[in-house]
Amino acid sequence: MEMAYGQVDPNMNAEEYRNLSSADRPPVSDKQLQVIKVFKDDSIIVGGSNMIDRNWNGTLWYYNDVNNFDKENSFAAMRSESGISDAAYLGKHDKFIIGEDSGTIQIIELHDVENDEYQQKTLQSLNYACQHDDSLMSLSVFEDNTHLISGGMDCCIKVWDIVEGLESTCSFNSAHSDTVTCVDVQPRNNSVFASSSLDCDALIWDIRKSKPAHGIFRRDSCGLTALVWKPDNENILAIGAEDGSLSIIDIRKPDGEPICEVVFPREVYKLAFNPQIPNQLAGCCDANVVKIFDTDRSLATIYEDYRHRDFVRGLAWCQDKLLTSSWDNTILDHCAVEL
Repeated sequence: MEMAYGQVDPNMNAEEYRNLSSADRPPVSDKQLQVIKVFKDDSIIVGGSNMIDRNWNGTLWYYNDVNNFDKENSFAAMRSESGISDAAYLGKHDKFIIGEDSGTIQIIELHDVENDEYQQKTLQSLNYACQHDDSLMSLSVFEDNTHLISGGMDCCIKVWDIVEGLESTCSFNSAHSDTVTCVDVQPRNNSVFASSSLDCDALIWDIRKSKPAHGIFRRDSCGLTALVWKPDNENILAIGAEDGSLSIIDIRKPDGEPICEVVFPREVYKLAFNPQIPNQLAGCCDANVVKIFDTDRSLATIYEDYRHRDFVRGLAWCQDKLLTSSWDNTILDHCAVEL
């Protein structure tokens, strides 16, 4: 049977779609909100991914109003060629870095647009590099805002110099034997950071040393998925794992035994201490729940919320509240708990 003019053989649909230009493809909203970051309570960046299309791209939104997260009212926005997996500010409200699922990292800055009629801002890429061989998982910036670290699914950790553009100055190609799930710089430090991995180990790194890494925590037969330093104590880390366990450890203890532990219903995804009230620790997992724990009371749960309708992925403290972003395309605020 002959096909009518203009019809495409069903077996050729994939080839036909692949050859379409970006302008020809129907627009798809990036509803999976992956990242939310706050800078000094006056600007916020949100990163989203498009996980329902053939082209897994992303969008970055910039807000200068911390109370309005309507995408139509964002101060500026830009598209990325792959999903946005993490982001971090570079010491200023208008300059930050993003990491993508492709392994690319980009330095982004807010720029004025020349227009005689009204003032307008746009996000511009100042520099980019793609030196990870798989998806980038985590970024963290050192105190001096001149260099940063990245970790990815390629088991690699990289140190980047961002003074003169974007240059990888050091690569730990076999930093872990499985995916590096999280990296976090020690508070007020320019050389020490921690890393977690699905290889079940958490390590401390000092890039000044010839043998920079040593182990601080291990959970047998269970990958580690998240970690974060306590902002007022350079010796305390919170570590999450695949089995849902959340542990507080003191790196000065050689045996690595946790100070205290609790368990999430599913794999821990992200953790964030409240910089204003450091004993408050927020966490989310592979579920719709958000929890806040009190580290001074053996991780007692002081707040929990189930309003999100999909996985919670981003956590950020802003003023007196916690902000969360989710794959359900919403950003919610949670009033901080007075202790």
